Amino acid sequence: PGAPGAAGAADAPRPTVPAAPPDSGRPLQIVRETVGLIAERGFHAVRVADIAAACDTSTATIHYHFPGRDELLEAAVRWCMDEDTVRRAARIAEADDAREELRQLIALQVPYTARQRQQWLVWMDLWAEAARSTAIGRLHADFYRQWRQTVAEVIRRGIGQGVFRTVDPEFSALRLTALIDGLAIQVLATEPGQGGTSAEAMEIACNAHVDTELTARRSGTDAAGPADQPGP
Repeated sequence: PGAPGAAGAADAPRPTVPAAPPDSGRPLQIVRETVGLIAERGFHAVRVADIAAACDTSTATIHYHFPGRDELLEAAVRWCMDEDTVRRAARIAEADDAREELRQLIALQVPYTARQRQQWLVWMDLWAEAARSTAIGRLHADFYRQWRQTVAEVIRRGIGQGVFRTVDPEFSALRLTALIDGLAIQVLATEPGQGGTSAEAMEIACNAHVDTELTARRSGTDAAGPADQPGP
């Protein structure tokens, strides 16, 4: 599929860009290719012509589905979030308690795979753009509010189950998500196997934070539970 029909599409009224990411057809292809190109080159280095070439279509078709660059970035980020939500639901379904749920959430944020690294690189572009764009800034704030609420709800459940100490769930979620972000940047700044902060070290550090700051102390001991330790 390519440019045929694109001219007519360009003349037609533009559809309202949906809040949810596309789940099929040409819009989904555009979003997937956009995610890959942003991760590879950075948002500002990606031209609409590059996306059109990757999709084997015309720039008019891209603009028909996504009138501007902000819409493309928003759709790319929403798609990444939906991918994460699907993986999260599958991973935490088998968790025995909220502490295990939180460990699974942490594991999903660690950029072990090429797909996870790709999605983190898109997030990093979102941060940079949010600092300069009011519209993207609102999108960034909305996404982080949802993410922190997800973590806070798990912590709140853990308090109710007795696996976490009585803490402020929202503040604890803020601290943990900030730690995840900071360590992820360090992991992404280093090629795998080239020294620096590894994905494994990131996961261990985040779980150690949970053990130290959240895990309820066992009766008769000051230990927070079995803490992970980095290997040699």
